[in-house]
Amino acid sequence: MEKEFERLITPVDGSESSIRAARKAIYLAKKMGADIIALYVLHLPISAYVGPPYSPVIYTDDIEIKELRKKMKNEGNQVLDKIEKMALEEGIKIAKKIVEGSPDEEIIKISKKDDLIVMGAKGISAIDRIFLGSVSEKVLHHAKSSVMIVR
Repeated sequence: MEKEFERLITPVDGSESSIRAARKAIYLAKKMGADIIALYVLHLPISAYVGPPYSPVIYTDDIEIKELRKKMKNEGNQVLDKIEKMALEEGIKIAKKIVEGSPDEEIIKISKKDDLIVMGAKGISAIDRIFLGSVSEKVLHHAKSSVMIVR
């Protein structure tokens, strides 16, 4: 298979859907000889900043938000390490990246025209989909790069 894309970007959140998409991205990267980036977006819900009535949890100061951010970053590193292990088993070197922000916006921001975004159809939170819309749907409609949705 020829190198049709410069890079493959696989956003992961630890969900089964994102793990399946990462497997597909690793397979394609191996076939194409393309670089691959595993991306984890650290997304603090707005409720972390505003508290009730939007959140049952009250974050009273920046220290609690910093602790939440630290916990989420540790979870992100664990997910990325799992993806890296999968890639290394296939002989593929993978770049790991953690960014903070809105998942769809960060995925779109990191991607370039000659990239392929390989992502799962459903993320870890069904509630986010209900209130915010599907991340994969937003990326599909707004990214300048090609997008592959893995079911």
